[in-house]
Amino acid sequence: MDQFPSGLHWYVIRTKPHKEEQAKSFLEQHGINIFLPWTETFKFNAGTAIKKIKPLFPNYLFAHFDVKENYPLVRWGKGVNQILGFGKYPTALSDEVISIIKARTDENGIVKKAYHFQENDHIRVTSGPFKDLLGIFDHWVSDSGRVRILLNLIGYQPKVELHYSQLEKLCA
Repeated sequence: MDQFPSGLHWYVIRTKPHKEEQAKSFLEQHGINIFLPWTETFKFNAGTAIKKIKPLFPNYLFAHFDVKENYPLVRWGKGVNQILGFGKYPTALSDEVISIIKARTDENGIVKKAYHFQENDHIRVTSGPFKDLLGIFDHWVSDSGRVRILLNLIGYQPKVELHYSQLEKLCA
């Protein structure tokens, strides 16, 4: 244990499959500071966007603890698979990495993906009935994530409204 750095540091914890919440709960009950960022994903069913919240890094979470004092508690905690590191020693994570992720997290712990679509951006539709069609971004329609695009069809550009998560910006 002499090789471990002393003091509080952030570590990446790999959890057992789908056990992020169990590991988080167990470690927090034992006084370990945990950061488990979430993200929104969208599934489309009959043209309706269904929002689902899931971990930003499935099977991983971040723990802030003194590895000299708490290694056995964290390593053998419920839902924990391992503490990431090199060889047999856990590797501390920079506080800056956690700060960057936390800065992009809202009050509910959800990291919002940045979609910077601007008027006249060239886009590609990634899912749905218009998948793989190219178009031009027109404007944001609503706060719920709907956008209007102009599809590039043979001699015609119909206006279509889609959810922003169905689009990707093409490099110019």
